[in-house]
Amino acid sequence: MIPNWFKRIFRPKKAYPSKNQEEQKIIDLIDFLWNEVDIHANASNLKTKVKAYKGLSLPKKIESLPEVYLFLEEHLTEKNTIKLASKHFIRNQVAEQHAPLFKYKNFKLIFDPLKEQELVLCKVFLSNVLKKSSELVGNYNDQKIQQIKQYLDTEYDFNSIDLIKERKKLLEYSNQIFFRIKNSLGINAITNIYLIIYKKHFQSYHLLESFTATLNVIPEEILSKDLINFPSKQQMHKMLQKQLYSLEEINERLTKEIVERKKVEEELKYSEHLKTTILETAMDAVILVNSIGTVLNWNKQAEIILELKKEETIGKNLYSLVPRKLRHQLKTSFSNYIQTGEDELINKRVETSINRRDGSIVYIELTIIAIKTKNDYLFNAFFRDITNRKIIDNEIREAKVIAEKSAKAKSVFLSNMSHEIRTPLNVILGLTGILQKSNFSTPQIDRKNLDGIQFSAENLLILINDILDFSKIEAGKLTLHNTDFNVRELITNISRGFRIKADEKGLKYIMHIDSSVPKFIIGDQLRLNQILINLLGNAIKFTQKGEIIIQVQTEEVIETHITINFSVKDTGVGIPKNKLKNIFESFYQVHKPGKNKIEGTGLGLSISKQLIELQGGTLKAESQPGKGSSFNFSITYTKSSYKSSENEKLTTQAENKRSLSGMKVLVVEDNKMNQFFMRQLFSNWNIKADIADNGKIALEKLEESIYDLILMDMHMPVMDGPETTEIIRKSSNNRINQLPIVACSADVFPESKKKAIESGMNFYLTKPLSEEALEEILFSLQSNIKNKTSFHTDTNPIADNKKFCDLSFLKKTFDDDKEIIKSVLQIFIEETPEEYKKLKEAIENKNINVIQGIAHKLKSSFKTIGLQKETSILENIERSSKEKLEFSLLLKLFQDLDGYYPKIIKEVQQYINDPTSLNT
Repeated sequence: MIPNWFKRIFRPKKAYPSKNQEEQKIIDLIDFLWNEVDIHANASNLKTKVKAYKGLSLPKKIESLPEVYLFLEEHLTEKNTIKLASKHFIRNQVAEQHAPLFKYKNFKLIFDPLKEQELVLCKVFLSNVLKKSSELVGNYNDQKIQQIKQYLDTEYDFNSIDLIKERKKLLEYSNQIFFRIKNSLGINAITNIYLIIYKKHFQSYHLLESFTATLNVIPEEILSKDLINFPSKQQMHKMLQKQLYSLEEINERLTKEIVERKKVEEELKYSEHLKTTILETAMDAVILVNSIGTVLNWNKQAEIILELKKEETIGKNLYSLVPRKLRHQLKTSFSNYIQTGEDELINKRVETSINRRDGSIVYIELTIIAIKTKNDYLFNAFFRDITNRKIIDNEIREAKVIAEKSAKAKSVFLSNMSHEIRTPLNVILGLTGILQKSNFSTPQIDRKNLDGIQFSAENLLILINDILDFSKIEAGKLTLHNTDFNVRELITNISRGFRIKADEKGLKYIMHIDSSVPKFIIGDQLRLNQILINLLGNAIKFTQKGEIIIQVQTEEVIETHITINFSVKDTGVGIPKNKLKNIFESFYQVHKPGKNKIEGTGLGLSISKQLIELQGGTLKAESQPGKGSSFNFSITYTKSSYKSSENEKLTTQAENKRSLSGMKVLVVEDNKMNQFFMRQLFSNWNIKADIADNGKIALEKLEESIYDLILMDMHMPVMDGPETTEIIRKSSNNRINQLPIVACSADVFPESKKKAIESGMNFYLTKPLSEEALEEILFSLQSNIKNKTSFHTDTNPIADNKKFCDLSFLKKTFDDDKEIIKSVLQIFIEETPEEYKKLKEAIENKNINVIQGIAHKLKSSFKTIGLQKETSILENIERSSKEKLEFSLLLKLFQDLDGYYPKIIKEVQQYINDPTSLNT
């Protein structure tokens, strides 16, 4: 038989017409291999495959040549009864007799050495990916892709190549191909391209030992999708089946060999123990059932996910343990697979949901593997809990929608803001140009032009302040300043200006302050002024006829606190009911730009609402289209002990102004316009002002003269403000190192203020400088009031009958899902008391570092459930400990917080016990 076999190998080939010569060479190779098959009758499938291959076109024959060759070679080496036909021997014969076919790269690589073959396989795979991609996007304009394509088309010189580095380079190129084409076609398209090419690649070369190297150049993002049935898994199944049959044969033999029975039993026991240990410690849940659904195994993770004990399930029918819908799916899938060998649910990875015994839903990722045994089919289900992932996915989708809405709103805001800024700027530039050309022969007209410039500049400053206030509020950096102020005078002064605007539009302006409202209260005068200006400005802006009414009255008086209600009503255009709930959103505008549009940034009501909430109040709105709107809010203030009359106050202010006369101030500023402004301002107060262009000149002047105050610019050439201040504070001359220093900067951000504090400055004013703020500092110096820093604020207690928590953020975030909100509040109740106890102990022990860390941690929890005022207190505690201010201040802040804390816990517990109260 062997001589005949060699004769067949070396028999001469037939001659074929030249037009089919290339195709005939391929047919000769296939015939050569087919003739080596021992018993053709036992190779019917192989015969069919060979016959089908011969009927292909030449391009298809070339493309499928590796697959058919490897198939025949595998059959020859494993199925033949004669074992002389090793792969090595066959390949040597093919190389000698069919060398012309090596011009096909896809065929030649089969005969390369193993290590080289791995690299070439990867190259061929990536080349096919690029080729397939070009069918979708056309020729590549990407220079990097063209460079990669050229590299893949170039043959290796294996004498000079580093195999390890080459593997890394191919993976890097694959990642670049993936991400660049993903940006062009999308993630689904490029993933499908890789999958299609992988399947073809697998079909052609999976019989090669080196095939698994292809997996090294598939991007991690694709591998993580579990879209590809890797050959290693199939090979593992084959190995396990072989081992199963082998164990059955051994078991039959051992039954006849009683001497070795004990050893076999021990091995089986160990194997069973090992299998059980693996199953019980698996991260995934595993359930094994037979073809009729009887549970054979149920591991620990399955108990945890489904909340059913193993003892309750073994021997029971699985269908009785799952919901009706899933029960029907499983029955159908098991039946289909047993009959046809395939099903949509079997050997696939799917996502589904099941109900636990208590009715709760758990989302799972499920894979059911079918195992064929001698007498039955077994179905092994692997699944994991993906409920958290589902929740996160939903949150991401919701966040995406919110972000898109926010981006759209901000785009409108930027457009409006651009117009709002340009309007006063055009007036300022226009009137300035007129003044520059004027010979000042008409003082009245020049005066009006100057008034117009000032009015537009003030409007521009208000707009910028609104934007900055919004940024501060968003970042949680806005603080409140509590001082004695005359609330009646504030309302009167605001009304004076708005009455003029109302008269210009032919509107009636009515101001009513109830007699129960005291003259003086303690609170943030600036923020109240800002809120009322926004509300009154909107009222006049949106009203064409009728009246504007501002009403102030006392709502409640409790011991040392008074709650005052403010109301602004108009008879304007009104707000539709479906838009009323949105008017407090940032950048939102009810009346969109159009023919009769009303200008604005959409920030006024949003800022006003947040400023009111920072002070413990709530802004409410009522409106009817065409009939007008009403806005009202209440803020709790501390009662003031100040009772002086208006005349006394004017007298005191006049005396204060006179007391400023004779003071001497050093202005350290490099801007000439600012120097001119400061000279004029101090001249009005009869204060002498010396000017220094930078810090170095300022130090020289301090040695020569005595000053009462230094105004220090933060940014200057030669020597800036903080550097100069540090030198002043280190001076050995007490006359110099004790001088009060006021920082002056256009930078409104906390980092700049922090830098000023750390350098030793006492006050911080933002440009353009407020005349009133500077005057207040000068008065305080004259009155010997020693303010070490103006960066922290006193807290203002909240009335007992007020709600502490504002759950609007949680309701909006979780779409008013009471169960989720309740869970968040439960976490607050469980974790906060322990942290709060640590904070209390740290304050008792004066442990500054611990105080700072815990306060920082607690403020996040407090802010989440809408404890705005308490969050502000914690921020001040954190800042005070960080900046090592007087401990008495920190203690006072904590005492205020400690007064609220039990009420807060009680309120949160009430929400948890009574979820219906979340609606309030």
